[in-house]
Amino acid sequence: MDNQNDFEPRILGFCCNWCSYAGADLAGVSRMQYRPNVRVIRVMCSGRIDPAFVIEGFLRRMDGVMVLGCHLGDCHYLTGNYEAINMINEARKLLEYSGINSGRLLLDWVSASEGARFSEVVTNFTEEIRALGPLGAAEGRDFSELEFKLRAAQATARGEKLRWVAAKQTEFMTEGNKYGEVFSRHELNRMLEGVIADEMAVNEILLLMKERPLSVKEMAAAIDLPPPRVLRYVSALRKKGLVDLQSLDGNSPRYAIRVEEEVQQ
Repeated sequence: MDNQNDFEPRILGFCCNWCSYAGADLAGVSRMQYRPNVRVIRVMCSGRIDPAFVIEGFLRRMDGVMVLGCHLGDCHYLTGNYEAINMINEARKLLEYSGINSGRLLLDWVSASEGARFSEVVTNFTEEIRALGPLGAAEGRDFSELEFKLRAAQATARGEKLRWVAAKQTEFMTEGNKYGEVFSRHELNRMLEGVIADEMAVNEILLLMKERPLSVKEMAAAIDLPPPRVLRYVSALRKKGLVDLQSLDGNSPRYAIRVEEEVQQ
């Protein structure tokens, strides 16, 4: 848009049924003024928000996503909003690896009696997104580039490895692992970042090979990683039966997704 002041953000809002959605309803019946930019989806609990939902919102070209739940200690399901903190932390890291400003994602708390607070949170977040500009503007990228990264992030969020680590966060910080080692939040963040970095790279490689057979050097150049690291990922995918050697271009092997796997997906 030529004029930033003409930009109207498109925001997706996930609201907990028991608190923040009721707060939104109260704001409406009380005729409280707030920005009309949010498309609200009612969910039973903020802890239900999978990072893949957040990624889907940005794939649908939302400029911001907000998750509103019960105040800590007031969750209808006791610990749902604590799980939401873990899930949104994971989602932010996926957005960062996708090249998207993590300020486009908000987690906040609104009770059923806080219609005024709902109005304030929505208005403030809308103005923050307006200041950032349309999706891609703050990131300095066009949407086609972001879309590729977001699809890799979505596959990563749905993957077994990241889901396992995410599900174990609370347990690892309170009870520890099977050896009794208790992890700090910092240590868990490092673990998450390592898993996300590896899984994002693997899913980017798979997305590239869906288009056409590629050499390791071509893949490395496309996703800006060292060829030895990409070769390690490709070798692991071959062992899992997901990728085959398709042809040789001189001395350079070209790899492709195994046909039956592509059909299943």
